[in-house]
Amino acid sequence: MKYGDYLRLKREKKSWTQPEAAAKAEIEQSYLSKLETGKSYPSEDIFNRLVEIYEIDTSDMSRQVFSAELDKLREIKEIRTVVLERQKSERSFVRGWLIAGLVLLMLGGGSFGLTRVSSQTPVQQFHYRSAGILLAGEPLTAFDIINDRLTTVANINPKFKSLLERQQDMIERIDEGSVTSTIYLGDSFVKKLAEGKRYYTLIDNRVVEQVSPLRWLLAPALMFLAGSLGCFFISFRWK
Repeated sequence: MKYGDYLRLKREKKSWTQPEAAAKAEIEQSYLSKLETGKSYPSEDIFNRLVEIYEIDTSDMSRQVFSAELDKLREIKEIRTVVLERQKSERSFVRGWLIAGLVLLMLGGGSFGLTRVSSQTPVQQFHYRSAGILLAGEPLTAFDIINDRLTTVANINPKFKSLLERQQDMIERIDEGSVTSTIYLGDSFVKKLAEGKRYYTLIDNRVVEQVSPLRWLLAPALMFLAGSLGCFFISFRWK
């Protein structure tokens, strides 16, 4: 509020009329009226009189009266001290918000940068497939029999019936497994298992765009950037 309004409220709190308050402060009523309407500001002597009769706490007054109004009373020693302390406090307050804004800005920029670095990196992938688990003593090509056309041959030559039975057995054992690797493991490789082994063969290799695993940082990055803008707004708005 304005200094004049503050004086008026203090007078009304005492339930004094302007003439009564002016008499107690030993000033003219017209001068008190100018003080309350903001047309004039008191000297240090008059200020001290008003402080005494109204029992004014300058610290409380500094919190309620606008900074621009206090600047007009800077010639008064007591007010000057309060103004300097208030300005120091405000500078610390603004500096704190600016530092917070810079920290959030760096966090947001860093997080956003991490989401963009290598977000679409070309990576070659090698795809291997295994038809099923090979038992001890079985050749690596044991599952190849499932692709042979033995039905017609077995009907012509009965000695191939055992092969047909073998083919049916391998078909029932089909349990495909696949491995995708960014490292070339050769055209084929064997992986040992407790129950046997798997024979993997290369079926495809291609270059794919790999999405960065850090893309989840995009949300906090935006939050940090928004927070930094809020801190800057508060600091400049306060100033």
